[in-house]
This record gives sequence, structure tokens and C-alpha cells, in this order.
Amino acid sequence: MSPTKVAVLGLGRMGSRLAEALLATGQEVSVWNRDPVRCEPFEGRASVGGSAAEAVSASELVVVCVADYAATRAILAAADTAAALPGRTVAQLSSGGPEDARELSAWVTGAGADYLDGAILTYPDGIGPDHPDTVIFYSGSRPAFDRHNGALRSLGGRPTFVGEAVGGAAAADLAWLSFEYGATAGLLQGAAFCEAEDVDPGHFFDAVKALLGELAAAADRSREMIERGEYRGDLATLDVHVAAIEHIVAAAKAGGINPVLPAALLDVFGRAARTGHGDEEIAAAIEVFRAGH
Repeated sequence: MSPTKVAVLGLGRMGSRLAEALLATGQEVSVWNRDPVRCEPFEGRASVGGSAAEAVSASELVVVCVADYAATRAILAAADTAAALPGRTVAQLSSGGPEDARELSAWVTGAGADYLDGAILTYPDGIGPDHPDTVIFYSGSRPAFDRHNGALRSLGGRPTFVGEAVGGAAAADLAWLSFEYGATAGLLQGAAFCEAEDVDPGHFFDAVKALLGELAAAADRSREMIERGEYRGDLATLDVHVAAIEHIVAAAKAGGINPVLPAALLDVFGRAARTGHGDEEIAAAIEVFRAGH
């Protein structure tokens, strides 16, 4: 497969790793950064653009990784850069939400380029061809995703197209972050429970590693129930889970541990149980989130 001509705009920690990954897989890379000092490590290995427009003009695929969507728009909207966009694909990998994606997509496609919105599910050290399990979500132009799949695979081994609705990648990213932050908060509270009873939290952390399969199984069960829109099962009812969470809240208060996290969980799962789902499985709590209040 012939190399892709790729411009990388933005050479912070993540942008630099993206550029390195593309170079490592033989793509023809042009780089640009507002502060030219950040381009210096790429001298002699990539084409260093004197301007964003110069880098874009040399590319087929424009990868943007800057602070946010507003910064991306400011770079691309400069007259000389905008003039270079027609016929190219912009892959936006900066941080933002679905509405940001829709607004930028409308502007980019109006300027004559294809648009992919992307969400990276790793830190910079997880980027590159030697990380086959790294997921990057994409949404927007399916033809553009297929056309540039080889270059996108250079950035992470599992480029995942989630749909043509351009806000999809940002939504999938919010889904992942909701899970990651919720799980991390639970880990930290778990360590606090151990400390309160003079138990080495290391025993708990070691056990978590052995229980990752339980999380995967829970995800599979929830997916199946949500897809069929029915939450009956034979594991444990929401009423049972609510009773367990009430115990956690009480134990936290008794042990001098901040109960804010289990109290929030009790609010969600208790509300689901009280609104007719008490005898269903825990996946029924998605109806609370869908209700929006």
C-alpha cells in the first residue's frame, strides 16, 4: 500500500506521538505547530511547514490535535489554510463534545473537505503501531475513513468507525470517560475502605485485576439487554443491588469515609427501582439516564 501524505497540525505531547507513529509506518508526514520550536525534533524526518497552509497543501489527510475545537477552527479558517482544504480530509482529534463536532464538520465540509471526528482512548504513550489494542473512535465521512484507514491504523491498532452521525465519536468518548472516571472513583473509595480498617489496599488492587473478566461479562449482559429493550434476568434484581448500595452508604458514614459516590449510585439505582424496575436486572437503570432528570 502506498504511503499517505499526512499533515499533523499541533505538536503537543499527543500530536507529537501521532506524528511519530505516522513516520514509523512510512507515511509522508508534514508537521506544523504554532511554536516552531516544537517542530525541531522532526527536522530531517518530516517536512516542516512554515505555516499551517503549507503543511495542509502538501497533504491528503490533515490530522489536527490542538487544545480544542475553537483552536482547530482558528487554524483552519485562516484564509491561506482554508484555501488549501478542498479535496482533502480533516481528521479532528482535539477534545470536545458532539455539538462541537457538528459545528466544525459543517464548516469543514462547507470549505470543500471531507471530515472525520476522532476521539483517542489512550494517553500519548499508547499511540503507535506497536499498540494493537489502542482504540480511536471516528465518525463522519465513511468513504474518507475507508480511504485513509491505513494511515489511521498507524495511530492505534483499532480505528473504530461508529457512524456517519458526526457527533458519534465524541459520544462514544463520553461513554468511555464516564466508565473510566466512575470506575476510578470506585477504586479510590475502595482503597479508603481498606485503610479505614487497617487493611493494605494492595490486596484490593490485586483482586481487581482478577475480576476484570466480571466487568467484561457485565458489559456483555448489559449490551444484550439494552439491545433487546428488556431487562429480565436471573442474576440479581435492582432491589437486591439497591440494598447492597444502602449498606455501602451506611458503612462509609460509620467509617468516616465520604459517602458521596455510593450516595450518587443509590440515587440512580434507587430511582430506577422506584419507577417500576425493582424486579429487573441492573441494566434497567439506563432508563434513569435516558429520562434526563
